Amino acid sequence: MPIKRSLVTRSCCTTPSALCFWGAIALLIYTAGLLLSVVWPAIRAFPSTVCLLAMGGACVFNYARNRTLHCVITAPVFLLAALAMACSEANIWHVSDRVLWGFALVAVAIAFLIEWRTVGSHSHAADA
Repeated sequence: MPIKRSLVTRSCCTTPSALCFWGAIALLIYTAGLLLSVVWPAIRAFPSTVCLLAMGGACVFNYARNRTLHCVITAPVFLLAALAMACSEANIWHVSDRVLWGFALVAVAIAFLIEWRTVGSHSHAADA
């Protein structure tokens, strides 16, 4: 019976091209959100939500194309932070923007550390 490859062995470490891809996709999604706000002005009240959605969406596309491990962690973090930010910006749930952005920043740092410690060392060992 064949052993299924784990997420770590199917993933790779971040490369400059993967970062550029993520940035381009995030910019496209954010621009789409800005253009949507022209048609639907209510979106203008949710600038941080649109930004977090763009970042989370870019992580989803980046993982699908480049298999970067940290995107598996950061995509749900950004999307959940976008949901919390939307509730905060709509005055449904009062959470500090600083807390949500700080949470996202710490999660990104931890995700990169995990990637560098697992996939990064795995890919260097394979090169040797």
